[in-house]
Amino acid sequence: MIRVIFISFIFFFLLTVQVYSQKKIGVALPMMKNSENTEEKKLGEQMLKGINDALEEYNNAGQINKISISAEDTKKDQTEVLQIFNKFGSDSNVIAILGPVFSSELINNEGAASFHKIPIITPTATENFLAEKNPFVFQLNPTYDIRGRLMADFAAGELKLKNFVIFSEDTYGKNYADSFTDEVNKNGGEIIYTKYYSKDSIDLTAELEDLKDKIFEKDRFIDFGTVTTSQMDKLKKVKFLYSYPDSLYREKLVVSIYKLFGKDAIRVTDSIGMTPVQIKYTDNAKQYILGYADAVYIPISNSGEISKVIPQYFSSNIKLPVLGTSDWNNEAILIENKMYIDQLYFDADFYIKDKSRDDFANMDESEIRNYYFGYDAMKLILDKISSGNNTRQLLNSALESVSNYAAVHCNFTIKGRTNHQMPVMKFRNGGIEKLKDFIY
Repeated sequence: MIRVIFISFIFFFLLTVQVYSQKKIGVALPMMKNSENTEEKKLGEQMLKGINDALEEYNNAGQINKISISAEDTKKDQTEVLQIFNKFGSDSNVIAILGPVFSSELINNEGAASFHKIPIITPTATENFLAEKNPFVFQLNPTYDIRGRLMADFAAGELKLKNFVIFSEDTYGKNYADSFTDEVNKNGGEIIYTKYYSKDSIDLTAELEDLKDKIFEKDRFIDFGTVTTSQMDKLKKVKFLYSYPDSLYREKLVVSIYKLFGKDAIRVTDSIGMTPVQIKYTDNAKQYILGYADAVYIPISNSGEISKVIPQYFSSNIKLPVLGTSDWNNEAILIENKMYIDQLYFDADFYIKDKSRDDFANMDESEIRNYYFGYDAMKLILDKISSGNNTRQLLNSALESVSNYAAVHCNFTIKGRTNHQMPVMKFRNGGIEKLKDFIY
């Protein structure tokens, strides 16, 4: 009888210890509980819903070690965030912190991760190098620097483009433009010209005219409206990469020699004794086809700028393919402006096909995004814990080696503790389509 009581006591003791020492994930979100503005609360509420749904799935899957969360309100305040980090960091049962959301909340506080040796995983902060310089911080949303470089690599490797101009918003957009420029140069390409515009400017005509002048200055052309019979005979002796000489002559087009003959254009024209000309765009009645510049990179400050920028770009008659940032990822606005869009490519930090879940019936696009930013981040953490990484150090090491992890909204490939993977999209035929998942 005593033995039975003793065994029961040991079992109860072990069960009590297991419950008491249950592993926890600290969650730091802008819940804004003291705010009377319901809109301010939405981001934190929807992200927490995604986190809780991922946790429920995990705990219902028969996992040996159950996980719980402890959620704190950051109030979008740096001081509050530091207090939360210290609170979670001092609790040995908390093995990771999910959050905060904003770069401004994490800047100046990221050192707390190393101090407590606890992984801090932000699902959305995009400020450069927060994670790269801090061995316990992870950024699941690619930084400005990675985004600019990723698009430059995609344009060079997948689209085979080399020479670019940049038309950028002068504050937020500059974060992308600088990295795009640096990566193009590393790839052996050329940034012909960069023109910045103020986000407060409505009329961009002067800026676009300046950009166009620089594009035409770099190029050289053959005006098929003025080509003589003897010149046409010479042209027919060489291989054209674009159209046929008779068609160009019939349409009286002004065509870049680089469009006609590629990178050897100068050698080809020299070989047939033709001198291409530099042309300043002055005649709207003529059709000009550019060739030296391959595309224009346009990082905008938000999706609302699409309706300002793209119609004016279209009216400028520059007619280069557009490369964009994830702020272009707004299908409704793109459809409204589809008559102004020929070729548009952009990276995306969020893309899901299936929006049929009943939970989303009354949710707008931003709420769905918030939900999945929370859900996918939590699911990644829980998947690593379920593989046995149930301490701070083990979890930190596991997250450092994540490669092509299939999340719902965007896959994760972590290098330097920052996600380097994004879908690249194309807008055509009145809709957005995913081209591929691209890793920088």
